[in-house]
Amino acid sequence: MNQRSSPPERANPEELLARVADHDLGAMSELYDRFSPKLFGMLVRMLGDRESAEQVLEETFVRMMSEARRITRAGGSAAVALALVGRARALERRRSISRSGTERRSGGGFDRQVFSYLPKAEEVALLEERRELLKKVLGQLPEAQREALEKLVVEGRSETEIAAQLNEPPARVRAGLIASLGFLRHRVGAVMRTWTAAI
Repeated sequence: MNQRSSPPERANPEELLARVADHDLGAMSELYDRFSPKLFGMLVRMLGDRESAEQVLEETFVRMMSEARRITRAGGSAAVALALVGRARALERRRSISRSGTERRSGGGFDRQVFSYLPKAEEVALLEERRELLKKVLGQLPEAQREALEKLVVEGRSETEIAAQLNEPPARVRAGLIASLGFLRHRVGAVMRTWTAAI
């Protein structure tokens, strides 16, 4: 009787990134297939149009090819590195447009030192396991504070831009952001200490 062979175990993102550092184009393709949909959604939200988001997505993965060895040596999370590089390049693109009125490709501006402070893959996995608890934590914020925080973190908006979009005084927006970040720091710290009581 023939035994079915089990399918090969899928490589984790950090293993793929290590292979990318050795110029494995197949690993880069797999990394792209795995992460590009969510990253593209974030970029569309930040930039407001699909064409710019597609260009920044391409630039992000090109940058990851050149930085793969540095990230691998630091032991950082590949997913977080992708998100940070993509966010930084989207902000560069948006600021370039606002200064010149036309879209220009930016060749730099990303601080490589950030790779030294990336969370480890196991730390990100721990957060993933507590995703629902983290959603409950965010849900406890007042709606206005949650909206301002999303604009700050996800969209990369400045306090002045947030105040204008929400039609609120800048001082009130700043106070709300400080309060919400303090609240999250306390609550997320509790979650990461394996706190599982009802929030």
